[in-house]
Amino acid sequence: MKVSQEKFETSDEETLRALIRDRKARFNWFRRVIVHPDRTRIIDINRNELVFQGITYGNPLLELVMKEAGASYDLSTLHSQPSAQSGAREHACGACYPWAHDRIS
Repeated sequence: MKVSQEKFETSDEETLRALIRDRKARFNWFRRVIVHPDRTRIIDINRNELVFQGITYGNPLLELVMKEAGASYDLSTLHSQPSAQSGAREHACGACYPWAHDRIS
């Protein structure tokens, strides 16, 4: 099985949203999101990865990555770096939104 790793650098919210949605359609289910001190990784069930350099704790795009990946997270602690030696925090994916949630105002 070939595992792929794609690296991206973007600061545009719409580009980031479109990129994650495109990969979500092409990859299998996202399994987890790992936030490191210098990057964020989205990993699917086949261990394919999307790597976002520079999107990490304190970056306003981190919440968008988490939401688009369907990750479970606590907003009050999302931007604080953990005290663990590695500085990484892992979040499980599986959260989903109800059908047509974006059409309700």
